[in-house]
Amino acid sequence: MPANELTVSYANHEIRVVKTPTDGARLYIDGKLLDVTNDLFESEDEPTLVGMFGDNTQVEAFVKPTQVSVRVDGKWLAGEQAYAIASD
Repeated sequence: MPANELTVSYANHEIRVVKTPTDGARLYIDGKLLDVTNDLFESEDEPTLVGMFGDNTQVEAFVKPTQVSVRVDGKWLAGEQAYAIASD
């Protein structure tokens, strides 16, 4: 089965989350692998993947069965939460 990918840009950096049905999920920043998990059980409060780049900038990815959301330093960039905030 094909992988699901989400790619977003932040401060001239490329953040990419890749989720596959067999290999779990991976977080890349500027092509560098920062976190991997095979545990894709949904958690409402805890990120599935976490990475740091630059001057301690924190990236969190929340991976759900049909949705991936990305938050950088507490601000939603992509996914369901980002859409909800932008719609308010």
